[in-house]
Amino acid sequence: MPAATRRSARSWGAAAAAASLTLALTLGVAPVAVATPSDYPTWQDVQNAKRSQAAKQAEIATITKLVQSLQKQADAAERDAQTKAELYSIAQLNLDAATRKSAQLTAARRDAEKQAAASARRAGAIVAQLARTGGGDVTLGLITASRHDTDQLLERLGSMNRLSAVSKEILERAQFDKNMATALAKQATVAKSRRTALAADAQQAADAARKAADAADAKVASIQAKQTVMFSQLASLKGTTAAVEKGYQTRLAIEAAEAAAKVPAGGGSGGGSGGGSSTGVDPDPGPPSPGAVGTAIAYAERQLGKPYALGGAGPTYWDCSGLTMMSYRAAGVNIGPHGSTSQYNYMSSHGRLVARSSGIVAGDLLFYADGGNANAAVKYHVALAINGSQMIEAPRPGVPVRIVGIRTLDLVPYVGRPTG
Repeated sequence: MPAATRRSARSWGAAAAAASLTLALTLGVAPVAVATPSDYPTWQDVQNAKRSQAAKQAEIATITKLVQSLQKQADAAERDAQTKAELYSIAQLNLDAATRKSAQLTAARRDAEKQAAASARRAGAIVAQLARTGGGDVTLGLITASRHDTDQLLERLGSMNRLSAVSKEILERAQFDKNMATALAKQATVAKSRRTALAADAQQAADAARKAADAADAKVASIQAKQTVMFSQLASLKGTTAAVEKGYQTRLAIEAAEAAAKVPAGGGSGGGSGGGSSTGVDPDPGPPSPGAVGTAIAYAERQLGKPYALGGAGPTYWDCSGLTMMSYRAAGVNIGPHGSTSQYNYMSSHGRLVARSSGIVAGDLLFYADGGNANAAVKYHVALAINGSQMIEAPRPGVPVRIVGIRTLDLVPYVGRPTG
């Protein structure tokens, strides 16, 4: 009986499909819609398949499909980890902004309370002065007094009128300052509560990011182990080597990703050709500054091999946007705050987006979003192009800073060009 026939009769196919669905639900990604045989091939299956050319070709097709299915699952797990990490970056930026606002309102409240206390003291002094200088019947004095006394009383009356006008202003100011202090105290309390809630959100996002990273690590390691065996099996069936088969399958995956994410002539894919995302596109970009680009790339390359950490911005640990931010900062160029979504929005608001269809050049910022959609609310990853085919990135927890070929799957149709 052919190996493929025996495997189709095995009952654990449903369990494998259920495990794939469980993983997808755990990671928050859609399950990979690829038909998976009910078992991974054994070496005995491979040997049996060699008995006939047809069985061998069928076994090669089965193993190839398995390798591709596993790679899609690994890619999905990595994208989920990167997305969760970016959601943490967004939560942390919101927390930082709320912390600054809370501190500002607290300081303003303290200043307002000091001002209100000073105004209250001035108002109290005016009231006491009026009590001292305003006693007696002024009208009776005007009637009975001598001319000299009358002149003095009139002068005193004028002072009292002027004093009354000043006292009214001071009392009104005291009331205003009191109201301001009360209002700022309420705002400071609300801001503090908001900051506390955002701190909890940031912690929750950090926990989710670490959990997704751990799941991705475990998933990718498991998949790579299975793929290593299957590359050797393919090599045995085809008379090649495992390294050759791995390279061939890698090229197939890259070509498939490029075909899926191919940018039509004239611009956007994934919604990028219209809407708010294209408002910051430079239709006639100049060449980037060689000095700034060279400095940024050299800085990034000095970080090769350093580990990933959530929120890392050097010098020891990095995340994707921390690496791009600090690399360009070394060149004296601001590309926006920490966070790939924030950096994309900064490039857009400063007219620094360039259509990818015009060509990727060294120094470009490469942004990734679900489906390559430029209008996606979250850009889950950013990398720095070092030429038209390679990029340097801090990919995810467990994977250090590295240089890889530019991935086009999920690549947004606009790149950021900080200089030029």
